[in-house]
Amino acid sequence: MIIAHNGTCTMHCNLLTDIRIAKETGYDGIEISGSKLYRYLNQGLTVESLKPLLKDLLPVAVGYVQDIERQEPKEYAALLQECERMCSIAEALGIPMVQLLTGPIGPGLRETGGYQGLIGKTWPEVRDRTVKNLQVLSEIGKKHAIVFYLEPLSWAPLHTLRQAVELIDCAGVDNVTLLIDFWHHWTSGTKPEDLAKLDKKMIGGVHFCDSLPPTSDTITHDLREVWTGAGHIPLKAWVEAIRSTGFDGWMSAELFSPKHWEMDPWRVAHNLEEMMRFTLI
Repeated sequence: MIIAHNGTCTMHCNLLTDIRIAKETGYDGIEISGSKLYRYLNQGLTVESLKPLLKDLLPVAVGYVQDIERQEPKEYAALLQECERMCSIAEALGIPMVQLLTGPIGPGLRETGGYQGLIGKTWPEVRDRTVKNLQVLSEIGKKHAIVFYLEPLSWAPLHTLRQAVELIDCAGVDNVTLLIDFWHHWTSGTKPEDLAKLDKKMIGGVHFCDSLPPTSDTITHDLREVWTGAGHIPLKAWVEAIRSTGFDGWMSAELFSPKHWEMDPWRVAHNLEEMMRFTLI
């Protein structure tokens, strides 16, 4: 399995620092943070200037295009523009995969108002509307030789493993895979045995992360504020379930712990890299 650096574990670092740390701490590749990538490019720096920096580090993926179920005309147009931009940059950098997110993101951040997505709609309506969007996004991806990896957020209307598989099946697209994010799937009720039943071709990548125990029926992002391995997800069992499918792609460690963002980012990245490799033994 390819062990990739994830920019969330070095949240306050810029993209070039992420790349340097990933190389120095022994990662095979990097899942590039889209926000850090855009911040770099928005300063007038170029895609071409990044290519030599990635020469000795495999860029496995870049995230993300969010709220893929957007329906209102202006929101839908923005979705397609965002997807086109990210796919074109990914193609130029030789990055084969782009992340898609279900939404809205807000409820998990304890935000109210704003974009509501398909909250309150029935599952068939959520599925059918999202299918239409996914088919269009798929065509954008094909134009740029991109494979997507879909992450269903655990507080969104479309959040379970079953729903995500059904969505992709109904869309009939061959360049959309699933991201197995331990936290989102664990808080959505997925079990290791559910993952073991997946076709390995359905898995695009893995987010190796942990969780605090939910204290209510409300799933919010702050449950992620824990060091990986100090939470409640049985990480070894989840890794073994995925490996049992024959999947041998990439895995990266997401870390949404503000306490650890304030620590030495080099050491944080190094410790997470070691932890992931130990789970593969």
